[in-house]
Amino acid sequence: MRVVFACIGSLGDLHPMLALAVEARMRGHEAVVAAAPSYSVNVERAGVEFRELRPEIPSDPDELEYFFHMSRGPERLLRQVVFAGVRETHADLSAAVRGADALVVGELLYTAGLVAEGEGIPWWNAVLAPTSMLSATDPCVLAPAPFLHPFRKLGAWVHRLAYIGGRIQGRMWAREYFRFRRELGLPPGGNPIFDTKHSPHGTLVMFPEFLGAPQPDWPGNFVQAGFPFYEQGGMSAGLEEFLSAGEAPVVFTLGSIVAHFEPRFYHEAVAAVRMLGRRAVLLTGRNAEVPRDLPETVFVAGYEPLGALLPRAAAVVHAGGIGTCAETLRAGVPSVIVPFAFDQPDNAWRLGRLGVARSLSRGRISAKNLARRLNEVLGDADFSARSRGISSGFNFGRAAGIAVETVENGVLKNTRVPLIREG
Repeated sequence: MRVVFACIGSLGDLHPMLALAVEARMRGHEAVVAAAPSYSVNVERAGVEFRELRPEIPSDPDELEYFFHMSRGPERLLRQVVFAGVRETHADLSAAVRGADALVVGELLYTAGLVAEGEGIPWWNAVLAPTSMLSATDPCVLAPAPFLHPFRKLGAWVHRLAYIGGRIQGRMWAREYFRFRRELGLPPGGNPIFDTKHSPHGTLVMFPEFLGAPQPDWPGNFVQAGFPFYEQGGMSAGLEEFLSAGEAPVVFTLGSIVAHFEPRFYHEAVAAVRMLGRRAVLLTGRNAEVPRDLPETVFVAGYEPLGALLPRAAAVVHAGGIGTCAETLRAGVPSVIVPFAFDQPDNAWRLGRLGVARSLSRGRISAKNLARRLNEVLGDADFSARSRGISSGFNFGRAAGIAVETVENGVLKNTRVPLIREG
């Protein structure tokens, strides 16, 4: 069969789709990945066919910071990028699925159902983090409204009420989406942020139960597969030499987006490890604010594969993106998490609940505070023991196979599916 895997976002969104695409190819299927134009090299390097998918997340540091505002970021990204570009997204995705047998999409691809219906094929949405399930019985830490989370103790009614407000607000953000549906001669349909993003053919829950267990208000047709990992091979020769020359370092990374606009983090990181007498690896992306004249105990790289690096780290300081969280859990190393926006505050809370991480707010980034948090996770053997326990006690290698097998079974049941009428 021919399967299209599509995503909008960062490498944290792309890599899970590449993991599924590589698995599908290994099973003898044709795999296509539709993603932002700047990811064409990443996809082709994986040996997978690439198709362009707009919109692309802005790359200018000032724009990135604007869209990663803790409280306003989701509205800005959805209203000004995702829904503003819905026509281009629909056109690109329609072209990508022509002749395909199935479609799997990540977050933010709100016309996936329309595209799949037009081609007469089944589709699945892949959910990477618990925040995307928006459960009232296991409520997440909402980046725009973190003050709601402590009220979870009062029962599900608090977040059910909050989600009513969220649905109203979400429909306002999605005005361009509803306008596009009218242009196609379709009724408004359900709320894309809360409801119609989940496929009637099934939702692929790509995080494990120990991070977020199934809830009664999850969509009825789901398969919880766990974390999918895209294996990228080994590290650079320089990093390999550095790791072999001394004790396990602390790794500092802000992911593939946040690293580009946070000016203070890496300076404070270097000062923190100097206080602690530790070695460090800084993964800086395109950040221009990297400290100069670094000691030999600090290694700097724009990018290195976390799957190879983190098993040899003592601890990781990161922003809490779900991809990095997954890699720390697989490697069995504790974390200090500095969340910025979107799912990151909730991921930080969930790793804290597991006893494998401490959090530090962005506004409190300083050498002293980073050193204090690192002392907490490095000085308490229980953090490392719990991290190793999760790593050794959970099978982290099955998720991609489960997800692709689900798609295979769905295609077999729906050789050519009847049209699903919306509205």
